[in-house]
Amino acid sequence: MYRIGDFSRIARVSSRLLRFYDEIGLLKPMHADPKTGYRVYSAHQLAELNRIIVLKDLGFSLEQIGPVLKNKVNAAELRGMLLMRRTEAERALASETQKLRQIETRIAQIETEGKLAADDVLVRVEPARRLLSLRRVVASFVEARALISLLKEQVRVIYRQGHAGQLVAVAHSQEFEADHIDVELGITLAANEAPAIPGDSLLSIHELPEARMAICVRVGLPEDAHLVTAKIGRFVEINGDMLAGPSREVFLQPPRLDRMDESVVEMQFPLQS
Repeated sequence: MYRIGDFSRIARVSSRLLRFYDEIGLLKPMHADPKTGYRVYSAHQLAELNRIIVLKDLGFSLEQIGPVLKNKVNAAELRGMLLMRRTEAERALASETQKLRQIETRIAQIETEGKLAADDVLVRVEPARRLLSLRRVVASFVEARALISLLKEQVRVIYRQGHAGQLVAVAHSQEFEADHIDVELGITLAANEAPAIPGDSLLSIHELPEARMAICVRVGLPEDAHLVTAKIGRFVEINGDMLAGPSREVFLQPPRLDRMDESVVEMQFPLQS
């Protein structure tokens, strides 16, 4: 039998942590003197403590570890919990791998250009979005901008005072043709928002899937977007990624049609998972 200090030294676990495990009922000592509060542990409890440490290292919470120790979790349930932890670990590893690739890209940029650009490209997972949108094929950027007015008119029919959602443009064309632009313009909706769309409306609800995006901010007209898309293209190639699906433009502030040169827009290009 060991007093808590000796047990702590043998187990390589702090006495403070052992007292905490005792308080929450995770690992009770073999005996605790009610007068002095001294705790006494047995050598066979080292195996139980080791199980706690192993499960913690695997990412289990203390609330999950308790039922496992008390055999309230069967083998199938424990396997399911471990599979879930494996999936979480794989996701974390993929995220850290992506960060490492971005760091290598920044190092390469500094080595070739001598600096790190202020308007840098980043990779971010964009959550799924719902758009109240309309889609048209237009012959110029001027016509595309005119669709913004049409979108606002159609939205006012539904909301009277307009809508505060972000404006999003989705470029559906597989190739770029300045006189044949397949564009969808819409406003973002809340997750549970279900507007009553009139039968004669030009609008419909479109689901944009979750996507890992290469993103860079542009300020100015879409006619100058090639300066930003070229930056994204170089970044994607250096990182060994591949484009996948329609690109998006998310307006970070409501656009003014008479001052589109002041637009602040996130250019987003989806990447293969």
